[in-house]
Amino acid sequence: MMLVQAIAELFKYKMVGSIIVLACWSSHDNTSQGNLANITDLVYNINDVYIHPNVSISLHPWAVWTIRGGLQVLFERNRILRRQNLEHYPIRIATPMGLYSDGRYNGTFKEYLLDMTMAHRDIGVRTGYISSTLMIQWLNASDVLVPTMLWGTEVNNSSMMLMLRYGSSDLGGGALRMMPERFRKLDYTMPIWPFNVGFTYLAERESSSNMFLKPFTINVWWCTLSLFIVLALAQRITAKQPMEKEGAYIAALATYLQQDASAVPEGVSGRWSFLVLSISAMLIHAYYTSAIVSALMSAGRGGPDSLRALGDSKYAIASEDYDYIRYLMFDVQTKWDDLEYLKKKKLTSRFYQEIYTGVRMLQGGQTAFHTEYNQLFPHLRSFTDEQICKLQYIDTIPEVLTWVTATKNGQWTSTFRIAGAWLHETGLAKCWVTRLRLKPPPCRAALLAERVNIDDVAPVLILTLAGAVASLMLLGIEILIAKWKWRMTSV
Repeated sequence: MMLVQAIAELFKYKMVGSIIVLACWSSHDNTSQGNLANITDLVYNINDVYIHPNVSISLHPWAVWTIRGGLQVLFERNRILRRQNLEHYPIRIATPMGLYSDGRYNGTFKEYLLDMTMAHRDIGVRTGYISSTLMIQWLNASDVLVPTMLWGTEVNNSSMMLMLRYGSSDLGGGALRMMPERFRKLDYTMPIWPFNVGFTYLAERESSSNMFLKPFTINVWWCTLSLFIVLALAQRITAKQPMEKEGAYIAALATYLQQDASAVPEGVSGRWSFLVLSISAMLIHAYYTSAIVSALMSAGRGGPDSLRALGDSKYAIASEDYDYIRYLMFDVQTKWDDLEYLKKKKLTSRFYQEIYTGVRMLQGGQTAFHTEYNQLFPHLRSFTDEQICKLQYIDTIPEVLTWVTATKNGQWTSTFRIAGAWLHETGLAKCWVTRLRLKPPPCRAALLAERVNIDDVAPVLILTLAGAVASLMLLGIEILIAKWKWRMTSV
């Protein structure tokens, strides 16, 4: 009965980080069923039976159990340290090759993953692989790199997910998202990488070349014209001198345009009407200026904001060739009606392109490129400030956490989880992700409005030039009329 109670007490204790724990009980007294007087003096020694992968089975003291004191763990720290020391046991890391090839990189695949000069490529693979090696170092084991062709698909034998599922590798070098169908195939050991993927494109200009000519609606312009006529007539009527009457209309127009009007009428009524004209002109000019600014501020980035709108737009589409894109989105029938609509409208035979070609397509402004945003951010440093300010995004997968994965119910799964938690507690995981996860450069101009280019002001320039030519023509007409009058006077 006492033995049963000791076992029950033992199972209440949380055996965190245990690979295998067995208990063996012994008594310091030769107690029999007939001698229960000294039952309170019974002491059960509990040993930790540790099966090391490189060494045979070994027994280690762990705790004692007594009737009075219950379970007393005496060597828990020793037990934890034993499980953190695998004595360089080789642990295999199945790692997708991504964009690596012998022709593109002069070195081995492992050198490629550790080369920080190439950190802008295969960021998700690097994050998963380095996180796995950090966990293995914490366990004092040795890592064995197992390259795979694909990532999370199950249509090819050389797949990271299949190697983890069938136990031919212990850890995954590429971070994977949580999906319901993966729960029964994989164990998730460490959250690591914020993952989101979608289309990126340079937005079109929404600004109109006529916004300097038509900052107001038609009704506003008609009201302004009516007010000008009323004030010009009031200026004409209240003028007392012939010069004031002659220049009343030009004075009203010049004041509307906030120019100097020398023909200020005399008398209270005339000066009052001139004051009203000046205030009205000031308000109209201020509202006109604010209308231009408002038009500019609302004339920034514009373009599709959904997959269906992208399908109806002028943009072509292209995508980086990863297996989670190829086999889970574009090469299969999905349940997303908008995505199927987009594929039907835009999908071409030259859809899959490498990241460098995709960046050039983006810079051209005619293509929406589909890739993981973290893969794209480092390349945006080659964009101009105007291009950075016009970048737009359409998500296909909202941002979610990805995980370092392991074999389902593997012998190291619980230990890997402890190691992953330790990496987060010490801040090593955050430092590593921050080092790799480069943010896009800021829009340095911090534009509140669209930059004005020659196309925007071309109509104004044309009208100004036409007005200058018309003034020269009027000058010529005035000269001809003056000569004709002089001739008539001479005759």
